[in-house]
Amino acid sequence: MFEQFTKEARFAVIQAQEEARGLAHTWIGSEHLLVAVAAQEGAPGAATLARLGITPAACRAALTPAGPLDSGDAEALRALGIDLDAVRARAEERFGPGALGSREEEPVKKRGLPFGRRRGGAKGARSHIPFTPRAKKALERSLREALARKDNRIGLEHVLLGLLHPQDAVTAGVLRRLGTDPATVRAGLIADLDRAA
Repeated sequence: MFEQFTKEARFAVIQAQEEARGLAHTWIGSEHLLVAVAAQEGAPGAATLARLGITPAACRAALTPAGPLDSGDAEALRALGIDLDAVRARAEERFGPGALGSREEEPVKKRGLPFGRRRGGAKGARSHIPFTPRAKKALERSLREALARKDNRIGLEHVLLGLLHPQDAVTAGVLRRLGTDPATVRAGLIADLDRAA
C-alpha cells in the first residue's frame, strides 16, 4: 500500500515514528500521524490544519500530560468523595514513586502508556515502534478516501481524512483539546480540496 503514497504522505508516516519517539511513546498512534501531518507546512491537509490553528507544537502539547496534581485538584476531587492522597499512595504502590507526581517532585516526564513495550537493546537505541490498530485503520481509510475522491495516489490530505473518522476517539480527543472536532476539520479540508480542484 505504501507504494501508492505520495512523497509527503510517506514522510508523514516516517515522521509519526519520530514524533512517538520524541514523546517517549512505545507505539505509533493516530495522534502521532496527526502531528506529522500538521508538520508538513503548506501541503494539502497541513494547510487546512494550520488555518484552523492546529500546529505541530499545539498537537504535541495536547498529547503531553499537564503535570502533577496539586492542591486545587485535591479540593475538586475531595468534593467528589475522592481522596487524592489515597489515590496517589495506591498509584505509587502499583507503578512506583512519583507515578502521579506531587507538589514536591518534578512531574514524571514523557511517560508512555502501555500500548507497546520497548524491545531490548542499549538505552537510546533505535528500535522498531509498532503502529496501533487504530493507526493502521486510519492508514487503510486513507486508501479508501483516495479511491472515493478518484485520486491515483494517497496524499497527505487522504491521510488526514483517514484520521478524521468518528470511531477514532484519540484523534477526536486531541482535536477537542485544540478547540475543534473531526467534522469541522473534515469540512474545512474538503472545502480546501474542492477550491484547489
